[in-house]
Amino acid sequence: MSTVKALILLSFLTLVSSDLGFAAEELPPGSLTLQAEIPRGGDFMGFGFDSLWMMNQPSDPALGGGPLVRVNAADNSVTDIPLGSYGKYRAMGIGEGAVWVPATTRDLILRIDPNTNKLVQEIPAQMVESEGNIGVGEGGIWVLTAPSSATRDTVLTRYNPGTGAVEAEIPLPSASAGVVVDFGSVWVTGFENGELYRIDPKSNAVISTIKLHDRPRFIASGESSIWVLNQSDGTVQRIDGKTGEVLATIETIGRLDGGDIVCGGGYVWISAPRTPVAQIDPKTNTLVRHFTGSGPMGDAIRYGAGSLWISGKAIYRIQPPD
Repeated sequence: MSTVKALILLSFLTLVSSDLGFAAEELPPGSLTLQAEIPRGGDFMGFGFDSLWMMNQPSDPALGGGPLVRVNAADNSVTDIPLGSYGKYRAMGIGEGAVWVPATTRDLILRIDPNTNKLVQEIPAQMVESEGNIGVGEGGIWVLTAPSSATRDTVLTRYNPGTGAVEAEIPLPSASAGVVVDFGSVWVTGFENGELYRIDPKSNAVISTIKLHDRPRFIASGESSIWVLNQSDGTVQRIDGKTGEVLATIETIGRLDGGDIVCGGGYVWISAPRTPVAQIDPKTNTLVRHFTGSGPMGDAIRYGAGSLWISGKAIYRIQPPD
């Protein structure tokens, strides 16, 4: 076969495989390389100060909220920081010298000092969702709040990380869910309207609205982009961190009820119930493999110290797939 004919055939096969939508490699969760299993079950994780942080969910609901768990990445040792009187299932933000935990049932943001592992401040905040979504950076703590108990409208409230004082209240066009701070902006997923809002921390105003697929919720930053995981169809949309342009829409694992997304190690990672790990290559904007099957792990995911960390019945430290 001539070189020209070979190239034509190769191009044809590439087009056919693209049109047929050949699936990414699918593997069982047992093929993941487990580096450590830390006996703490729960959800809502963060990574910072050389540690993995997670809200622990006690086995007995009558016990109320569990502790904030800190796992030292150097040796996987665990420190439990009691927060039992503040409710359960709390999200968190890490940065500005602290770990920030929204205690939604008490309408408070808790500031944890990573040097002492102590609760050092309580900031009043009426959060609009039970998850208490929060972003940290650009000199602020950014929390989705409700303007009053009589409405479910969403406001992005900016708090001073030193004093806890309210510095700005920014109305949003839609009920919103996820917050991330990067590329000199604050980014918020407009869950109700299928939008992404970009906020300028200098003017404290929404400066652009980016149309996405339905029910965008989970959000991450990295690889020069913002990445949004849409619950309606499980697609991931990539947004340029400088221009706000939608660069790609990536088919992944289908409709989601829960889930999480994070960047790290040169890849974008998804975790969801029944799919503990799905791996996106940002060089090609494609899903390259996913690990699928019911089991003890899957939902929240973080990257740190060269590892993936996945929540579930325990905290699972995983070697990232090549």
